[in-house]
Amino acid sequence: MPDQVTGYPILLHLRDRQVAVIGGGRVATRKVRHLLGAGALVLVISPEVSGELQTYADDNRIELITSRYERDLFNDHMPILVIAATDDARVNQIVAQDAHRVRALCNVANGSGESDFSNMALISQPPLTIALSTSGASPAMLRRLKTLLEPVIGEEYAILADWLGEIRGPLKAQLQSQAERHTLFERLLDSDVLELLRSGRPEQARQLFQEIVAEGVSA
Repeated sequence: MPDQVTGYPILLHLRDRQVAVIGGGRVATRKVRHLLGAGALVLVISPEVSGELQTYADDNRIELITSRYERDLFNDHMPILVIAATDDARVNQIVAQDAHRVRALCNVANGSGESDFSNMALISQPPLTIALSTSGASPAMLRRLKTLLEPVIGEEYAILADWLGEIRGPLKAQLQSQAERHTLFERLLDSDVLELLRSGRPEQARQLFQEIVAEGVSA
C-alpha cells in the first residue's frame, strides 16, 4: 500500500495579524469567534452578517465591510490568512484566487480543492489545545473521538500545564542537563498531582508539586 499523503499540522500565532473572513453566516461567525480568541485582527466582508458579527463590529472588535466580495479587494488589506465562507461557490473560488495572489493561506469552508489548509476539531483547555483530524476520511469518526476525549481532558490538565510552564524557565538555569529536567517533568506527571486536582484539592496538589520540584533541584 503506498504511503498516504497527510497534512502538516501547525498552531498559527495570529495575535495582531490580519485575517479576512468572507461571509457572514453561521460558519463565518464560528470562524470569527475562534479567530478573535486567537487575537487576530479580523476583517469580515459580507453584504449581510449575523447578529453576533454585527455586535463585534459595533464593539470595534472586527472591521466590517458590508458588501459582496469584489476582485482584488485584498490589495488594500494584505491578510496573511483568508477564509472563504460564502454559500456561492464562484465567489469562494475568486476569494481563493485573490488570496493566493497576495500570498495568503486560504481555507474554503465548503471543503473544495482550493483550500491550503483544513480546520481540525479542537479540545481546548487553555493553555492546552488538542487538535484532531482524519484528513477528511471520516467526519463521523472525528466527532466520536472528540466526544470520547473531551471528558478525559479536564481542567486539572490545564492547571498542571500552567504550573509546568511557570517552572520551565527557572529550571533551565537550575538544572543544566536536559535529561535531569526531563526526569523531573516525568516525576511530576507520574505523581498524584493530577489526581489531587481532579478531586478538588488544589492546595494539596500545589504543595506536592512544589515538593517534587524542590527535591529534583536539590538532588
